[in-house]
Amino acid sequence: MKYLSILFFILVSCGSQKDVLDAPIVEVSTPNDSLMKIIEAKVTQEPFVNKVGHVSPDRNDLYLHYDNYAWFIKFSAGSVLRIDVEKLLDKTAKFSIMEHDGLWDTDNPEHQSRVGKYVSIHEIIQ
Repeated sequence: MKYLSILFFILVSCGSQKDVLDAPIVEVSTPNDSLMKIIEAKVTQEPFVNKVGHVSPDRNDLYLHYDNYAWFIKFSAGSVLRIDVEKLLDKTAKFSIMEHDGLWDTDNPEHQSRVGKYVSIHEIIQ
């Protein structure tokens, strides 16, 4: 549906069919369709392991455990600070989150990153 809207916009805004055919193709990125939800989850910490399996002893990742899955927390995608979530380590709390599937370590697909399911935390609910 979104591609039809973009195509319609291009057709309407261009003066002729030739202009449409000569127009460059632009990829439009849209946010995923996941919804904000409130969950109760336990915060845990695990050693950082890169894509090839090397463990970095001086760095740790935080996860939310709920629905029988450990979700990686991507802090750059949310609005809660890491230090605030670290205060809840090994505790259960309520969070306002969004679930995603994609790059963990960066938002740039040109950079190397771990990939998979993750959450962004938008609020810690007391």
